[in-house]
Amino acid sequence: MAQFTIIKPNTNIQFIAHRKPVMIGIFLLALVGFILTFVIGPNWGTSFEGGTSITMHFDQPVGAEEVRKLFVDDPRFESVSVQSIGTDEAKPRYVVRTRTTTTLKCADMDKIHETFTNSVVTKSGNVLTVGQWPACNPKIEDGIRGDFFVTLVPAAGQEAPETPMADEDVRALLMSAGLEAEVVYEASLNRYTVKPQGIQNDVVKLLNDTFGERFDEATGVDEIVTVGAEVGDKFRSDAIVSILMALGLMLLYIAIRFDSRYAPAAIISLAMSTLVAWGFVVVLGLEITLETVAAFLTLVGYGINDTIVNFDRIRENIGLSDPKTPLETIVNKSINDCLSRTTVTSATTLFAVVPLALIGSGTTRDFAIIMSIGICITTVNSIYISCPFMIIMDKWFKKMNERNAAKQEIEEASV
Repeated sequence: MAQFTIIKPNTNIQFIAHRKPVMIGIFLLALVGFILTFVIGPNWGTSFEGGTSITMHFDQPVGAEEVRKLFVDDPRFESVSVQSIGTDEAKPRYVVRTRTTTTLKCADMDKIHETFTNSVVTKSGNVLTVGQWPACNPKIEDGIRGDFFVTLVPAAGQEAPETPMADEDVRALLMSAGLEAEVVYEASLNRYTVKPQGIQNDVVKLLNDTFGERFDEATGVDEIVTVGAEVGDKFRSDAIVSILMALGLMLLYIAIRFDSRYAPAAIISLAMSTLVAWGFVVVLGLEITLETVAAFLTLVGYGINDTIVNFDRIRENIGLSDPKTPLETIVNKSINDCLSRTTVTSATTLFAVVPLALIGSGTTRDFAIIMSIGICITTVNSIYISCPFMIIMDKWFKKMNERNAAKQEIEEASV
């Protein structure tokens, strides 16, 4: 029985001979991807730029435009975007993202601080007062984002009581001052962790007042995630560092597994693949989230796979070939030897991720789109970037070795 193969044995496509147009095209795409970062600008998500992500569901049909208009018309919420999750129109789910991170403005915190301090002094019988309190500069930030810490210290001339003020008492005093929050005492650090509930309560009240019985006040809000601008900056820098570390570790691995001719070629290929995929992400306006970073790291790992297979076959064929055989011929033969495997691997992976890109939603769809684009790019780059650059590096190292040998002869002759 005849065996079906996508690529026939002994195929001899001249990849290396016709590499220059493809290399130039990929290089231009990578350059455009880099330039678009500054021209269009990436669509940074809440995790990287700061803001609030609100996941909610409704018990009856509610249109995305209704939800969007509700938050856009409310002055408390800035830069609002709404994304539908799932396909159940009878009980729809949405993710609302806004740059607003808090309803606790700096002016409000000053008033709360003053009232809370007076209440603590009165409650403790002039024994305690407020020590640590979050700083809030309206010139730098709009208000307090997320959790903060509060300490209660002895008033002037007083000694600290044997037992700290109860969590519930501190919570009650904060509420009377105008701040609804959860309070947890950390005995080891002698401080209270304050978790404001303001923005969550505001969102629930807004949805309940507008949609009534279509929204369940108790369970309608699935999740609210708030990330401050400072934390977002750290996430962004950490994401860049993680991708650079992945490339660096792969450079080290290939240099050890093969030799120094192969490693730079592989990293150049991966860097170009990443830039081209990044360009598509910017053009499509995909939101940059932690899941997006995971997609790029997955892409880097997937891209090195085809490259290593080709390199392994090149190294094997170099050992089996006549020393006089040009390296270009050996590399081209090696690519053709692996072509069936490369095609089948990429095709089967695309069969898995393309349906997710077409019918998926949310971060799953974005992840699948990046992977679909990236698989195509890395497959092409493993042939037209990694292998040709390996030839370039081989010629460069030979020239360096010849130059060093000539230099050594001159030095020996002079001695």
